[in-house]
Parts: sequence; structure tokens; C-alpha cells
Amino acid sequence: MVNDVRASRWKEIGSIGALVLGSGFILFLNLGGRTLENHDYLRYAEVVREMIRSGDWIIPRSNGEIFLNKPPLLFWLMALPSAVYGSVTPMIARLPSFFAAWIGILIVFLWAKKVYGTTLSGLVAGGVLLSSYQYFFQARTARTDMIFCLFILLSLFFFHAAYHGDLRRRCLLQGLSFLFMGLATLTKGPVGFIIPFLIICCYLLQEKKSKTLVSKEFILGYAVLLLTLLPWIVLFLQRVEFAEVISALKKSHMITRRAPFYLYLVQIWIQFFPWSVLIPVFIFYFWKKKEGVFGEKKSFFVVWFGVLFLGLTLFPYRVSRYLLPLLPAFALLIGGAWEKKRTVFLIPCLCFVLVWHAVDIYHIKRNPSHSAGKTLAEEMRPVIKDSKLSGFRLDPNTVEQINFYLERLIPIFKTPQEVGKHLRGGQGGFVLMPQGVYEKMAQQQLFPMTISNEFPYDGETLVLVSD
Repeated sequence: MVNDVRASRWKEIGSIGALVLGSGFILFLNLGGRTLENHDYLRYAEVVREMIRSGDWIIPRSNGEIFLNKPPLLFWLMALPSAVYGSVTPMIARLPSFFAAWIGILIVFLWAKKVYGTTLSGLVAGGVLLSSYQYFFQARTARTDMIFCLFILLSLFFFHAAYHGDLRRRCLLQGLSFLFMGLATLTKGPVGFIIPFLIICCYLLQEKKSKTLVSKEFILGYAVLLLTLLPWIVLFLQRVEFAEVISALKKSHMITRRAPFYLYLVQIWIQFFPWSVLIPVFIFYFWKKKEGVFGEKKSFFVVWFGVLFLGLTLFPYRVSRYLLPLLPAFALLIGGAWEKKRTVFLIPCLCFVLVWHAVDIYHIKRNPSHSAGKTLAEEMRPVIKDSKLSGFRLDPNTVEQINFYLERLIPIFKTPQEVGKHLRGGQGGFVLMPQGVYEKMAQQQLFPMTISNEFPYDGETLVLVSD
């Protein structure tokens, strides 16, 4: 009997170790294989580079201008290892998302194991995250989404632990819940508080415990939330005029992507694949159980999934990656419902991990031909050397790529007169502009200028102009 218990215990430890080490290896493999050609990736990496060079970690800047498209937490997480290494690389830029995804798998495993009482439930829930299309690929981005997902997950995890746990630790756990709401807000703005708090409110209403929202534990939590947010806000406003903040916010275009209301009804099948095939099973199960489902252990996960999906659907600005904070709830539901043998789960799980890596390797091999910014920088570097470089009528994405890959901040002229003044002033250096812009200026004969070099770039030609 004792030997059987020991064997079972070691088997459980082995399973946990395999999940932790295996998921880490799977997520880390080829993490830095691709460049940062996505517009957001480059822009965030450039903010980090300017943050390190200037030593100003309070005011994020891109191309020298205040950048308020996102709060600073992602930039801090990227800047810490970049400052140690000495530069921002594609792998370092993706490390925060990698670690967030890895920690998320562990939290989901622990949560499912605690709620359902079996290691198998935890392994299935963690495996669902790891092998889902959206989770795998968002773990390989230099964006806020995976970090945001982790903080939402942790906030709800600690709330659930406080609500169902030991009274003596309730204040601590509730404080941690609001701490992670604050960190989510520092990652993606007010929605970082709104999403978990809305889910918590709806769950407490369903439990008929709405008075909990004004309990001492929650009041302490509100204080923790403010203490998490206020230091950066106060330091920021001490150094930037309020009118300048408003102007920067107007230029940020933070939420602009509208899509049809049915976007998520379609995208959830793609983003949660292959496990989205189980959605009809859950719909049938909940329809059959109806009212009884809210008395079960999984009721919090049902509220989480339902409230967030409805909220995202009603919100007019829709992007498929916004579904990501739903995925842990879905994984936890599958973990609790799985009753078949472990191998029945492991086979499709590992197969789809291999499929996603094959897709990633395919994109890595295609990356050199699609890395127009890196190619342009490599061709320009031996020509310009240490000379001054300015730009005129360049696309913002082009400027970001040049700044990042040449590791410099090029000034952008706004008018032809500024270009002429620079060239006539004998200051040396080059001005980079589209060929069409150069030809138009040459026809007008505003001032003498010659083409030093031409570079093909993203379907057009850019020219280096000198006096």
C-alpha cells in the first residue's frame, strides 16, 4: 500500500514536471527566429530602445514624441533584459509574452487541480492552453495581449481563492487580486480593471453576495489598486503638462478597429482550435443542466466565459486577439469535464503543438524575404556610415523600421523648404525620401539636389538625396 502511494506520488510529480518543463521548452523553441516586422512590435521595441538610451522610464516616447497608445508596463518588462543585454532584440522583445504564457499554464494547472481535485484535470487544462492556436502564437509576440491575459487570470485566481478559501488569508488574497488588476491596467489601460471586476461583480450577484463588494477585504483591495496605479500617474503628470497629455491621447488612436458584431462567433472556432470543436458539447451540456450548472464547482468559469464573451461582442471595437482572456476559462472548463484517459488527450495535444511549430518554422523561413526594413537598413548602412540621415515624406512604419534597424533616431522634415535649407546649409548627410517625391521636387527645381543611391523597399523605391 505504501509503495503504491509513493509510486502514485512520484507519477504525479513526474506529470507536473513534464508539464512545466515541456511547456517551457515548447514555447521557447525558435522564439527569436523572426524579425519584428509587425507595426506594433517595431513601435513597442522602438519605445523601449528610446527608454533605455534616454534613461527616462517614466515617459514612453516613440521617435522623440510622447507615446500613450499603451501604458508603460510592457515597455518596462522589455527594457529590463534589454538594458542588461545592451540592445533590444526580437527574442528579448518577446520574452515577456513567453514568460506570461508559461506562468499562465502553471496557474491554470494549479487552479484546475484545486477545484476538481485531480492532477489529470490540471494537466488537461494546462495542455489545452499550450496547444490552442491563439495561445501558442500570442506567446510569441512582442505585444501586450499575453501579459494582459496573465494579469486577468491572476486577478480572478486570487479572487476565487479568497472567496472560497481560509478567512485568515482573505485580505491578503483579495489584495493580490486587486494588485493584478492594477498591473493589467498598467499594461492595457482601464480595461485591465473593468474586465476582472465586471466578472467578479456578476459572479457575486449570481451568488447573491453583492454586499461583498463593500466588505473590508474589497476596500483594502481598492486601496491596493490605487497604490499600484498612482506612483506612475503622479510621476508622469509632474513632468508633462496636462494639455500635452490630452494632445498625445488624441494622436494615439488607441481603439480604432471596428468589425461586424459576429466576428467573435466566427473567430472563436479558429482562435481556440483544436479544442473549439468541443464548444457544441458544452452548449448541449449547459442547456441540459440549465439552472443546476450554477451550483457546481465550475460555475465561476461559466460566468467568466459568458460575461466576457458577451461584453466583447457588445463592444463596437473588435479584434480576434481580444478573445485571449477567455481561453483560460475555456481550458478550465475542459479540464473539469475531461473523463477519458490521459493518452486520449495527449495525442491531439502534442500533434497540434507540432503543427503550430511547423507553421512557425514556415514563417521563419519566409521571414528574410518579408523583412523589408532589415534589408533596407543593411543596404543603407555601408553607404551612410556615420553621416547624418534625415527623412521626408516617409511612411511612419518605414521610419520605425529605419530607426530600429539602424539604431538611430532620424529627424523628419515636414516641408520641402526644410529639406532645401538642410541641403543648402552644407550640414552634410543624406535625406531619404520616396522616388516619386524626389521627382516631383526635381521638376519644380526648388533647389539643387542629387541622388546618391536608390533602394527598393516594399514595392517602391526610396532614394538617398544629397546636395
